[in-house]
Amino acid sequence: MKQAINKSKRSSHKRLPPIRSGEIIDYKNINLLRRFISEQGRILSRRMNRLTSKQ
Repeated sequence: MKQAINKSKRSSHKRLPPIRSGEIIDYKNINLLRRFISEQGRILSRRMNRLTSKQ
């Protein structure tokens, strides 16, 4: 029963998208790129970043 309650709480919490519609993706935009790499410098998966295939 606890798991069912926790799942409903998670789905109701809306997160902001990591890339805004007007944001320009550029290799010089370090602040944007930091959100998508791990501490070791590896690119994080789409599932971890919550990105769509288009993004």
